Amino acid sequence: MSTPDGTAPAPQTYRLDRRFVLASVGVQMIAAGVAAMLAFLVWGPLGVLTLLLLLNALRVVVRPPVVARTEASGARLGGPQTAKPVRLTWSEVNDVGIEGSSLVFDRADGSSVVFSLVHLGGQATAFVRDVYGRLNEANGYRRFDPTT
Repeated sequence: MSTPDGTAPAPQTYRLDRRFVLASVGVQMIAAGVAAMLAFLVWGPLGVLTLLLLLNALRVVVRPPVVARTEASGARLGGPQTAKPVRLTWSEVNDVGIEGSSLVFDRADGSSVVFSLVHLGGQATAFVRDVYGRLNEANGYRRFDPTT
């Protein structure tokens, strides 16, 4: 998985799937509407809250939150709207397997980290291959096979 010049591959970022983004944007738009109504009826400065909610909704649409990031040393799983972020180093991962729509990382200490691939949508296959490739690179051999 190393690049042709022998260096480690660049870190990869995986963002939240659009169907989850749209639900979040919908909730923010409803909240902005309520804040705008209250700004007109009750207290004018709530208009600032309306503006902030609309800007945040636009930001989430343009650049969805990161839910996974892989790099040569390990991975960060989770983030806004998914789960509490967990940091893994490849050296502490004993095994990786797919169970249903989740990727299960078995750690050396006996614990497991379960990451739902649903949050990645169409990027899930690329993420799984990236994880297997980085584990193979970290271990120095072809231990993990994404076809199994």
